[in-house]
Amino acid sequence: MTLATVIVVNVLMFVGIFSRMIPSQALISAIPEAGKRGSFNAVSASLQQLSGGIASIIAGIIVAQGPAGDIKGFDELGYIVVATTLASLALTHFIQKAVAATPRH
Repeated sequence: MTLATVIVVNVLMFVGIFSRMIPSQALISAIPEAGKRGSFNAVSASLQQLSGGIASIIAGIIVAQGPAGDIKGFDELGYIVVATTLASLALTHFIQKAVAATPRH
């Protein structure tokens, strides 16, 4: 893959990632009781940062530059992103059902 292709794909992936962040944060913040929401959000943010760091390390292990300057392993990384996105969608469905079933005061 060329560098230009990698940049375009990265931009599209980041747009997709961040366009899901606000609705997912709204859904996740409905899980704890109102009095515990601040500490829940702090732990959630910490776990997100930790996950991002681990994902960067894994991506750095998978993606490499070939001898001709081409980028290798980027397609495998894309498959991992697709798989984790689909898993996240499935988990979000179950979270949404649990939140909807929880009585609110």
